[in-house]
Amino acid sequence: MIGKTSRSAALILSVMICISAFGGCSKNDSPDIPAETVGDQITEAVQSSGLPKISDNAYINPDWSYGQVAIGGGGFVSGVYATPEQGVYYARTDVGGAYYRTSETRQWTSMNYWVTADDRGLLGIDGLAYDPQAPNRVFLLAGTDYFSNGKTAVIISDDYGKTVSVVDVTDKIKVHGNGMGRGNGERIAVDPNNGNIIFAGGRTGGMIKSTDGGVTWETVNFPVVSTPNTVGINGILFDPSTAKDGKTMKIYASVSSKDTAEGNLFVSEDGGESWNVLPDSINSLMPQRMKLDGKGALYVTYADAEGPCNPSTGAIYRYNTDGTADNISPTSNPFGDIVIDPNDENKLVAVTSNTYQPQSNGSYGDQFFTSADGGKTWNNITASAKMSNNGMSWIDGYAIHWCSSLALDPFSTGKITVNSGNGVFACDDIWAAAPEFYFDAKGIEETVPLDIVSIEGLPLMSAIGDYDGFVHEDIFTSAARHGDPIGTTTGITVAAKNTDMIARVGGSDSGMAFTCSTDGGKTWKRITKSPEPGKNLYGGKIAFNADGSILTWSPENGMNVYWTDDLGATWNTSEGAVVSGLYLIGDPNDPNYVYGCGNSSIYISSDGGKTFKRNSAIAPSYNRICVDPTTEGRIFIANGAGLLLSEDHGESAELVPGIKKCEAVGLGKARNDGDPLVIYIWGMTMDAEEEGLYMSEDNGASWTRVNDDLHNFGGTGNGEFVCGDMNIYGRCYMSTVGLGIVYFDKNDKS
Repeated sequence: MIGKTSRSAALILSVMICISAFGGCSKNDSPDIPAETVGDQITEAVQSSGLPKISDNAYINPDWSYGQVAIGGGGFVSGVYATPEQGVYYARTDVGGAYYRTSETRQWTSMNYWVTADDRGLLGIDGLAYDPQAPNRVFLLAGTDYFSNGKTAVIISDDYGKTVSVVDVTDKIKVHGNGMGRGNGERIAVDPNNGNIIFAGGRTGGMIKSTDGGVTWETVNFPVVSTPNTVGINGILFDPSTAKDGKTMKIYASVSSKDTAEGNLFVSEDGGESWNVLPDSINSLMPQRMKLDGKGALYVTYADAEGPCNPSTGAIYRYNTDGTADNISPTSNPFGDIVIDPNDENKLVAVTSNTYQPQSNGSYGDQFFTSADGGKTWNNITASAKMSNNGMSWIDGYAIHWCSSLALDPFSTGKITVNSGNGVFACDDIWAAAPEFYFDAKGIEETVPLDIVSIEGLPLMSAIGDYDGFVHEDIFTSAARHGDPIGTTTGITVAAKNTDMIARVGGSDSGMAFTCSTDGGKTWKRITKSPEPGKNLYGGKIAFNADGSILTWSPENGMNVYWTDDLGATWNTSEGAVVSGLYLIGDPNDPNYVYGCGNSSIYISSDGGKTFKRNSAIAPSYNRICVDPTTEGRIFIANGAGLLLSEDHGESAELVPGIKKCEAVGLGKARNDGDPLVIYIWGMTMDAEEEGLYMSEDNGASWTRVNDDLHNFGGTGNGEFVCGDMNIYGRCYMSTVGLGIVYFDKNDKS
């Protein structure tokens, strides 16, 4: 099948962003072996393009420091990569951007703090490639179909991800970093013989290539433009041994389909000008990943579905250079990836994907196989393997699962790194009699925060998607998970005047999840009785009144607010709040008052949550409100087009001057005793041109910007909150779509 390429201009948005390294240690504290120097091999095309660089005129705020509250892991790391430069690794995630690690950082560092709220979809990374001749050059294929109008871009860096350029390719292909098949790969690849040549595959739109280091892109006449599952092209691989005229001639490409007339595994022998189905390639399973050994044999892992959560069977095939094919599958399970020892092609390591077999810590997850004879025989090492939390205790009891990407350290070929649905694991010697896997996710903060509480005298407490939430005694150290795990936790509340009373709520269609503590979180007791017998209510928001005597709940799948004064032994329906999805909060000064916000209204209860009065005159645009713990009845309300302040329990409100946009508001500790609490908002002041985090220390009379152009974090994300620290002046937290809880820390707190 012969075709020619057609060139058209790609809209280019160049962004050069400086990101500070996040310090820390890897598992072993022994000195690193000195890295091989690669040097700054920036392409001539990028150097001479003349594209504007935001770093040249970016606003840098020297008064603040920024980062992610330490948890360690928590989300699906969809790809891991060891490079030919010693100590240099990359990782990509489905909703939290990409990360790098070098011998200097010795901990994962985000590449994506710069992402704006408008471009938050670029935190979904659907493919990653580095230049094998210059691993400091990395390319990310980014986009999320439900954010940023489906924008797709190639993010380019020449310094390990510390600074980036962004090239918009939405008019050519579309990707979806959080879509099915996101662990397949890689959808983007750099020619190992010519770093200016990059190929990328879309979920829709087909294949594109660049011959100038990613600055411009043209469409490749590839046989498949889309697939029935909309996963599209899911792998591109260059054979470096086939160089001619300064470029690689043989290229493989896979698509996410099976049982189709056109096939699903293709090869080009002329640098991508024409493509044919790979002879004797199987079509009954979907390709997952491709690897080459030192002799040019192609290894392909297969599954009967795209993954990560739906495959049930699979295989591994080796396509030899003589045209023969060998089924070298250890089992009939779906397989995520395979790696080949570059010094001995007979030594293989493979991992399943979406299988649930016993692991050594009592969990059920994927299986690891080794072969020393080229796949003729295999050893399942899972049962003999040990597992270590590596100082992140919350991971205890969790499995290594959804494994779709393996990386083998070329400088220590017994060391592998593997992705997981909860982070990254590594093993320093997979060939040991009892290999030890350790959680290697320090610095990768990919949780989705949904709620947060900061109260004077207590540590920060969070509610997190998938993983309950944490008690953050120190935001720079991996936190302890809440007791009585309930999974995804949508709401957390602490009684302001009786802080031993804590409650958390979560759950899903599969069941209600509600737990309470009366001793400050030392012990927990489940609430199992539904407010409506026979109906599974779950999620939503909860609130204790100030003294903890009444607990109110607005489930996400109900049309009422409920209250209990005996921790769920009995429930009552609150009057006057027939509405779904209210944000609830108790007035910290008066146990009689509980407030709700939702349905473009404020709901006011003066009897602890038993009855509510709706006030639709205020009409807030965002549900999360903030109540002043120092002044009864004082409520701050994010109104979209401004910030509202009520001084009378929500009966009336006035616009705070100087604000033209407000999506979230929070209060934090004052600079000095007697000073007003600090007001933090995510929005925009009247004289500002940039959306961001702003603070006021004088009750809103004046405002200063907290973040800067390099630290946007994609905006407030799913949780839509900002929260000042009530114990530390000049510290604020914000939710994100996948960068965990981020913090803003004022350098001078005097």
